[in-house]
Amino acid sequence: MAREGASPLPCASNHGEEPPLTLLGLDIGTTHVKACAYDEDGRLLSSSRRRTPTTWLPGGGAEYDADSVGDATFGAAAEVISATDPPQAIGVSSVGEAGFLLGDDGVAIAPAIAWFDGRAARQAARWRERLDPRDLFSRTGLHPNPLFSACKMEWTQQNAPDVWEQAVHWLGMAEYAVFRMTGGRGTDPSLAGRTMLYRLADGEWDEELCELAGIPLGMLPAVYPSGAGPGRLSAEAARRLGAPEGVPVVVCGHDHICGSFGAGATGPGEIVDSMGTAEASLLTLPHPPLDDAGYELGLPAGSHVLPRTYYLAATLPRSGGVIEHLVGLLGAEEEDLARWTEEAAALAPGSGGACLPPTDDDPDEDTLLMACLNHQSSPAHLLRAVLEGLTLQMNHDLGRAIEVSGAEPTRITLLGGGATNPLWAKLKADISDLPVRVVSDPECVARGAAMLAGVSAGVYPDTGSVPPPEYEASIEPSGERFEYDRIFADFYGPLRERAGRSGA
Repeated sequence: MAREGASPLPCASNHGEEPPLTLLGLDIGTTHVKACAYDEDGRLLSSSRRRTPTTWLPGGGAEYDADSVGDATFGAAAEVISATDPPQAIGVSSVGEAGFLLGDDGVAIAPAIAWFDGRAARQAARWRERLDPRDLFSRTGLHPNPLFSACKMEWTQQNAPDVWEQAVHWLGMAEYAVFRMTGGRGTDPSLAGRTMLYRLADGEWDEELCELAGIPLGMLPAVYPSGAGPGRLSAEAARRLGAPEGVPVVVCGHDHICGSFGAGATGPGEIVDSMGTAEASLLTLPHPPLDDAGYELGLPAGSHVLPRTYYLAATLPRSGGVIEHLVGLLGAEEEDLARWTEEAAALAPGSGGACLPPTDDDPDEDTLLMACLNHQSSPAHLLRAVLEGLTLQMNHDLGRAIEVSGAEPTRITLLGGGATNPLWAKLKADISDLPVRVVSDPECVARGAAMLAGVSAGVYPDTGSVPPPEYEASIEPSGERFEYDRIFADFYGPLRERAGRSGA
């Protein structure tokens, strides 16, 4: 388990020359706030992390306190800066959907509703009543869902009107961190696209959708290209960070999308599987599939952090989170998980039983369904079933996206904490029948943010000039795909039907 605090790495000696150029990337994630410093060759110099301050509510809801998240972000960043040279630029990425309402003095007037908090289910249902979901998808690339920011803001209007009356601005997590550092308000297309208020093809806020939601257009931040705008480090923030005043600070997008850029896998048809607490398998595309075929997929489409580039995403709201819950449920430690992984790898496909993970199709369903467990089942059997279930569901959704988009993928690039599990990585190759590579850098989101900040600061002439990361050796598929196809058809379809779960 990674420890809290800074982790300085050896830096090459410059033999009396100018100090090496440093770029700082910040990743405000579900579980941790991470800060990482890189040199201009894209090599990690130092890293720090803090637990993301989260207030858990009865019923599974959660909120983020603005000052606590700000303290965690500044603390992690300051620790890295103290261990390296002052940054040339700072880039910030974060989870989507969650955001803070600010008063006219720029102070947050209420906690942010966590991205995974489904309290706005009634508001999401209203969207289905007042607007054809196909029309909404053709504009935003999204299907009505309580997780999106528009639904959260409507929930506040209806359940905390005193708070809403004071609200002047709304800023997502990354945007708020940049605001605290610069005083400037802005977002990027990949984060704006998670509000359900952003017109994807036109690259601007949709005035009609904002009016339907009762959200003043002026409450939303200006949309800049990823890694551009809105300001420079203020004197106060510079003192707090121990960095020079005036350093560019930029919004670098939604964490999964920024991570795919940091992973160096952004060509047409590239598949990047970002395996964090939530999981998103991203298919990079030159055009957004906003037609009826795209709608029928039931998957979100959005803007990439690269210009004139889009994606389709197969997502699981609980992926790494399911594994964390399993470990906690069994009262285990990381070393137990490593042992179970080794034991599970020796088991035959499907021998652990069947696991049906919660999906975005079931926003109110947070239940992990298991079948075929018996008195001989061990933690290794349980782990194998969970990993297979997660991978089979992701592969199923991704396969449909590939078919509709006409993409011709040749490999999958894995990043994030889940990618370090060797059995999970092997299952990705075996079930998809595609070679898999794992990014060596464990913090691709922060890396992507740092590299985009480098483009903004002129360190790199464009995004195509950013150095790629290093990769682990490729994992080749074992030829077991047909067996997994059979398992999915024979067990997972009937299990989902009997459980009354939706899904194609």
